[in-house]
Amino acid sequence: MALQADVFQRCLQEAAKAGKPALERCIDHAVSALQVAETQSMKAVERDELGQAWRELVRLKGSWCQQYAADLSQAFNAAASATPKVKVMSTSRPAALALAGADLFSLVDDTQVEAGIESSRLMQQVAPVVEQVLAELDGLMSSAQGLVNVSPEANPVRPEVYVQALRALLAATPAAPGVGALWVKHLAEPLGRELKRVYEQLVNMLELAQVRAASYRVLQTPAGNERKPTQASAAMGRPASGGPGETGDGAPTGPGGYVSDEPLPRTPSQYADLSNYEIKDALFQDFLFRGGSNANHGLAPSYYATIEEELIALKATPDSAQAPLQAGEHQESGDADHSYHGTRSDPRRHTLPATDAWEEPDTWENGPGSGGPSRIVDVLSQLSSQVWGVYGRARERALVRTQLKKDATHVGQVLGMEVVKKLVNQVAQDPRLLVPVREAIVALEPSLLRLAMVDSRFFSEENHPGRRLMERVAQRSFKYNDERSPEFDIFFHSVTEAFNTLNALEIEDARPFGAALTDLQNLWDEQDQHEQAQRSNIRQTMQFAEERQAQADQIAFDMSLRADLDNVPGVVLDFLFGPWALVMAHARLTDTARQIDPEGYGSLVTDLLWSVKREVTLKRPGKLITMIPGLLGKLHEGLASLGLDPRETEAFFSAIEKLHRPVLKLRRVRSRRDAVESDQAPLEVELAEPETPDLSDILPATPEQRKAKAAGQPWLAPQELDHAGFEDTMPSGPAELSPTPDDEQATTISGDEDDEDEQTRAAGDEQRKPEDILMDLREGSWVDLYSKRRWLRAQLIWASNRGTLFMFVSHGGQPHSMTKRSCERLIKDNLLRPVETHGVVAHALDNLVREAAPADAEGSAA
Repeated sequence: MALQADVFQRCLQEAAKAGKPALERCIDHAVSALQVAETQSMKAVERDELGQAWRELVRLKGSWCQQYAADLSQAFNAAASATPKVKVMSTSRPAALALAGADLFSLVDDTQVEAGIESSRLMQQVAPVVEQVLAELDGLMSSAQGLVNVSPEANPVRPEVYVQALRALLAATPAAPGVGALWVKHLAEPLGRELKRVYEQLVNMLELAQVRAASYRVLQTPAGNERKPTQASAAMGRPASGGPGETGDGAPTGPGGYVSDEPLPRTPSQYADLSNYEIKDALFQDFLFRGGSNANHGLAPSYYATIEEELIALKATPDSAQAPLQAGEHQESGDADHSYHGTRSDPRRHTLPATDAWEEPDTWENGPGSGGPSRIVDVLSQLSSQVWGVYGRARERALVRTQLKKDATHVGQVLGMEVVKKLVNQVAQDPRLLVPVREAIVALEPSLLRLAMVDSRFFSEENHPGRRLMERVAQRSFKYNDERSPEFDIFFHSVTEAFNTLNALEIEDARPFGAALTDLQNLWDEQDQHEQAQRSNIRQTMQFAEERQAQADQIAFDMSLRADLDNVPGVVLDFLFGPWALVMAHARLTDTARQIDPEGYGSLVTDLLWSVKREVTLKRPGKLITMIPGLLGKLHEGLASLGLDPRETEAFFSAIEKLHRPVLKLRRVRSRRDAVESDQAPLEVELAEPETPDLSDILPATPEQRKAKAAGQPWLAPQELDHAGFEDTMPSGPAELSPTPDDEQATTISGDEDDEDEQTRAAGDEQRKPEDILMDLREGSWVDLYSKRRWLRAQLIWASNRGTLFMFVSHGGQPHSMTKRSCERLIKDNLLRPVETHGVVAHALDNLVREAAPADAEGSAA
């Protein structure tokens, strides 16, 4: 025992010492992540906050890491001294301890509720990473402290202690609220990895010291014992107080009492009574959050008796009736054999997104999205037998579920199937999914239950084929917003074939799910080939235009530094800094020979600037007269290569003609003089005649005109505009978004109006501003877009680096490009609506976690 105590103290010392390098690596990772986020952010305020966050981390790194190790040492010793050295039974750590409120952590002061909530958020990300190795460490640490049974709360180095020490360190550092939140967000992921590494080292240390892991106490129920346990005792795997093998105070009395601290055997020799368990029971929480230390335990005879009664009742239920309901579940379901295309009809439904089309008509007056879906889908719903066959009936799915429970031999199998049922229920109620997709997940339940029999915790593995199949089908369905469209029919047909095939198989492992996902993905990839090629071409067009504009801006800036710009007319500089800079940039990007001055467009600038200075050209008229034809030809050639509309440069060429006219007239005067052999009059006098052109409207460039300004958005040629889909979204001139006849809104606007939208600014306190919503969009984000009097599901495939142009693509590869102002107007008028596409299965598991958390834990975290 003394040896184990020495090992235990050494573990505490090593765990505290490891805190310093662990936090150093966490901070290095967080700094890198924050720097990347800073470079990618398109909002100045956000960039400033990100920059401040990583710079403060760098500054505080040294002092934090020293302090963290000291705080951990103190916290570990305090937790170890508070641990009761008595041999009491404990279930695994309740999941709520890893997820719930501040008052559940051993180191959290009751007055620091907010800090506790932050700690729980950290724990949500840390717990899944360390859960497996922590279960092993809990057993070893309990044994090292002299405990017969596992007591996770008695582990001084549990994740909660690390998290709370870090949270206290952050709280003691003055920082803006946004900066502190960024620290928590970016430190959580690396902290989980570092703790896993520390725990693995501690496990290795304890095993080398020949410490034997303690185990959970589970009742070994005699076959003849039919006494019903209480809820708490059933969850813990033991009878009610005073039952066989146990005294009234819970002390072990013989073979029917506590098990020894021997490792659990693989063959079920210990039993748990699950005949009356609930989701909030400790046994279920242990399985859901920690993997279930009792997963390999057998099932008590009373469990099988209860399941047999359920099976008999189900078989006696008529086919047309629903499966018997369990307490607490809602009792509504859809009509049997309903059509996926619905029976309701309204002339306005085609103008609503499909996810809103099921709203009650009286909510339409408030605009799309004002109501909620009226169709409820869950595991009790009757589905279409024409689509799903026998498993369209809720009774048949319930029969499969109950029969599999009867066939189960281990606790883990039963709990795994319960998680599957509740997970399917959560996904089926996700309002982001179209109704047929939600029903498809319900129809897949029999296969998922069979999978849980052979892999009870597949749902916890993000890359497991069973979970990936559900997630991938859901994510693919976000491409469609109308279940009545031909495109969705094609998608849904492939899903029904795959799911029905799985339901017909005997599931022995995850391979059938992997094969089904591969087949579906190959089919989708084949269907997407043409569209992907279109997207690639369109994206390349926009990327080329953006790069061309960036180079043109740099070229214009370089030209603005030239020393020969004095007395150059403003109209000429406008041309050079605008169209001609684009011509030069275009030539450089398309030049395969990598010349310094492709096509000589750069050297032409010197000739052009010289030719517009009247005071020098009059002195050397012959040079200008010789230069003009080649100069004009080169200008037209360059503009033609760019695809510029000639009307855009009419003002420039008109000014050039006026500027060159004096020299051209001089040539005519000389010709007349030579003809009459009269050369007494000075040339300047001849040119000072009334017919000299009026150049008063061609003024030298102002200081402001001599400054090259970067373009607000990339310039696009007419054919590029068409290719990018601007013909749909940009009218011929700036226009306000206004109602169409029938009270329907126009598609988009072109405009970059100078006036700010005061209404949007005034509403900023009540709802998110359109510009904030737009800036949250990333490449790959889905939106519902109202175009040509119909709702389209479109995906953002490109945004300019400056966030001034956005390109969306709807089904069939149809592009929709628009300016930032256009997007903001559409968002303001609810005509462009982001679609939430975060993980469907992960979201369902989060809801399941909240449902499983005890009420007191939920209240403390609220």
